[in-house]
Amino acid sequence: MKRFGLTMVFTLIAMLYCCAQIQVFPLTEQNVRIKKNSCIYYLPQTTLEIRVKVTKETLIPGPFYKYAEKYLCIKNAPSASSSDISIENVQVNKIQQPDPNACFMVVSDREANIVYNSKGIIVGYNCGEPSDMQSSDSESHFTKESNFEMPVFTDYGVKRNFIGNTDTTYKVVEIDSVFQKIPIYNTVIVSKDEEMKAEEAANYIIKIRKRLFKILTAQFDTDTPPTDIDVMVNGLKELEQRYLELFIGKITKQTNEFVFYYTPQSDLNEERVPICYITSDDEVVSQKTESSEPVYLILKNANAAKEVSNFYGRQYDLKKKEKKTGLYYRIPSEVTLSVDFEDFTYYRGIVTVPQCGYLGHLPAEIFKNKNLKVEFDEKYGSIKGVYTK
Repeated sequence: MKRFGLTMVFTLIAMLYCCAQIQVFPLTEQNVRIKKNSCIYYLPQTTLEIRVKVTKETLIPGPFYKYAEKYLCIKNAPSASSSDISIENVQVNKIQQPDPNACFMVVSDREANIVYNSKGIIVGYNCGEPSDMQSSDSESHFTKESNFEMPVFTDYGVKRNFIGNTDTTYKVVEIDSVFQKIPIYNTVIVSKDEEMKAEEAANYIIKIRKRLFKILTAQFDTDTPPTDIDVMVNGLKELEQRYLELFIGKITKQTNEFVFYYTPQSDLNEERVPICYITSDDEVVSQKTESSEPVYLILKNANAAKEVSNFYGRQYDLKKKEKKTGLYYRIPSEVTLSVDFEDFTYYRGIVTVPQCGYLGHLPAEIFKNKNLKVEFDEKYGSIKGVYTK
């Protein structure tokens, strides 16, 4: 009888040694207490970084717009400034961060070998030293780029800006008892007025076009054509455009990049989030005004893990919510997103968002095996593999 009792005691001791217990508690539970050999880990969440590149084009009228029709037969030359704004590019980046709503404490009767990355996100269980695991942490930098070119209209005249204005006066003198008028010429140097400068610029345009016509029709002074015809043609066209801008105006571009961060919640189904607002006078602002239209980020959860969640929910109901739980993990969900302004979609894509999927846990019983090894995907919190050494 004593021998049987000793055998049972040693058997129980061996079972307890081999069956190391592990329990995992969400930190949201109020009755969780720190115990010996306890540690804390996070599951990841995805934050979306939306970069919207907006370009504003502004037309500045030329200084000689009044004379465009008179000297160049250009009708309806712009006489007032106007602007137009457009979304040039939308870029969506994913940033992995610890999820404050998915933080857990592991309690074990021996030291739990939890492997983390640099952000405290679980990478593995019983997988050796953290240095053995590769981390792929993503870095995020906030930038706001602004590029604006101030329009400058240059006087491209190649003649003097002054002309000699001759005034004629008469002086009455007596010659041989006869009074006669003698003209006196006075030359005064004056600056050219605006119309004179406009006429001169128009004459330059005509001369450039004549020169360009001769080159394109092979009317050269020598029998051998020059070898740099393309350079000459491009140079004349650029020079003509500069003179034309004095009459038809210049278009300048101002580019701004706006960065918006958004973290989808676990209960996401479908949501419309304003990124920024574009006003009626073509300005981009962060707050809604009376004359502004929003640029929307539209998200829709594909609910890829919905059936898994329903299945495990039924199992837990059957077991009346088991008390002991193992390590928590996630099955991520796909989220379709688009960036819309008015009736146009500028971006459409699909991203994997772990916090919008299913949150489950492994059975506590499997952690009785001290040789158990579990690997996690640090980006999504999903299980990559469960092994026995």
